[in-house]
Amino acid sequence: MNAAGNAALTTRLLPCACALVLFAVSTRPAHADPWIPASGHGVIDPMLRYFSANSAFSKTHFGSSTYPSSQQRETQLRITGSQGIGHGLSIEYDLRGGAVQESRHHAGQQVTSRNSGLEDQVIGLNYGLRQTKSFADSISLNAVLPTGSTSQAPALGSGKAAIEPDYQVGIARGAMFATLVAGPRVFLDGGAVQLRSSLSLGYRVTPRFRVSGSVFYVRTLQRRQVVSVADRGEIYNLLRVGAKLEYLPSGRFRQWRPFIGYQDSLAGKGIHAGRRIVIGLAVHY
Repeated sequence: MNAAGNAALTTRLLPCACALVLFAVSTRPAHADPWIPASGHGVIDPMLRYFSANSAFSKTHFGSSTYPSSQQRETQLRITGSQGIGHGLSIEYDLRGGAVQESRHHAGQQVTSRNSGLEDQVIGLNYGLRQTKSFADSISLNAVLPTGSTSQAPALGSGKAAIEPDYQVGIARGAMFATLVAGPRVFLDGGAVQLRSSLSLGYRVTPRFRVSGSVFYVRTLQRRQVVSVADRGEIYNLLRVGAKLEYLPSGRFRQWRPFIGYQDSLAGKGIHAGRRIVIGLAVHY
C-alpha cells in the first residue's frame, strides 16, 4: 500500500479507534479468564492486528487445501478485558473495529472494495466456580452485538445477534499455565449454531519473558445458507494456531506487559486463509 493509501487507512481508523476506547473506558469491561479478579481489579488488553490473505478455503468442505481468491487486508483495533465486580463475578468484553480492503478480478479488471468502522462486539458476565491459585474454572454468558456494518462489501460483521454460554478452565503450575474456553455461539435468528473452543499453553522462559501458544477451532453445526468467502460474517469453520511473546517488566511498570503475536489459519471452510500479526499491551490494575 502506498503512502496515500496508508494515510487514508489511518484517517478511516481514527473515528473507530476513538469510539472503541471511549466505550471501553465508560464500561470498564474485561477479558475472558477463568480466574475472576477482585472487585475493582482487572486487565485491559488494547491491541492492533494486521491480517493478510490471498487465498481461501473450500466453500463446500472443511480442509487445509486452498485456492486463489480475492486479496483481503485488514487493520483492526481490538480491546479485550476483564473487570471484577464482586460476588465472584466479572464483566468481560471483546470490542473491535477496523478497516478492511478486498481486491478481486472481475471481467478482466481488478476491483477493489473497502469498508471501515465498528465490527461486532462481545460483552458478558463471568462467574467463578472453583478459584484457587493453581486451578480455576468459571461459566460465562456473553452477548454478541451486531454493530458491524453489512450494508456494503466487504461486510464488517454477521448482521446477527448471538449469545455465547461458555465454560472456562485454567491450570497454573510454577512457570506453566494452560487455559481452555469452550461453548456454543447461537445466532438468535436461528440461522446458525457454532461450537467454538480456544486452548492456550504458556511458559515463563525467563523472569522477564513468557511465551505461549494457542489453538482456536470453530465448527458450524447448523447453517441456513452458504456464505460467500468474500463475506466477513462469523458463519464459517476454522482451525487457527498462534504464538505470543510477552514481556514482564519489573518496578513501577510491572503491570504493563507488552506483547507480540502471530496467527496462522491451518484449515477451514468458507473463509479466507490468511495470517495475522498482533501487537498489544496488557495493563493489569
